[in-house]
Amino acid sequence: MKIDIPEGKDAIAYVWGEMIPGIGPAASRFSLSVYTHTTLGLREFEAARLRIAQINGCAFCLDWRTERDGVKVEESFADAVTHWRTTGDFDERTRLAAEYAERYALDHHNLDEEFWSRMTAHYSQLEIVELSMSIGSWLAFGRLNHVLGLDTVCQLPSGASPAPEPRVRPAR
Repeated sequence: MKIDIPEGKDAIAYVWGEMIPGIGPAASRFSLSVYTHTTLGLREFEAARLRIAQINGCAFCLDWRTERDGVKVEESFADAVTHWRTTGDFDERTRLAAEYAERYALDHHNLDEEFWSRMTAHYSQLEIVELSMSIGSWLAFGRLNHVLGLDTVCQLPSGASPAPEPRVRPAR
């Protein structure tokens, strides 16, 4: 944990809600709106979200599964996202969502015309903007949680508690 949390305070609630009152609650509302107002299908939404979680390494994000009307993606879905290039479990929209998330996070300067031709063949402009904003939210806020160590002290959605990352001291 990189941030001092007052005794008795929940780390996530404190950082996202109290610590920076002019920014944290607004960021939280934006983060929640991605889930509340999405028009994307559950599988492409989760493919992009999980790919960003895998890249960020946020324990909370990796453990989370979005639920819609009592439905979540299957248990093997996260593994399929890891292998988005070769899995037979994805339709083209789901595969593109995972690819876009990865390239958005790691190689956004090389989103070329070939990629955009495939993307616009399967997604409307509205869906592309929505997916882009969602990916940006997950990238920023999942990375914030991981970098500050919030994901090592929060209660995971599965009910587990993540083990804190070992602190390695630099060699002298």
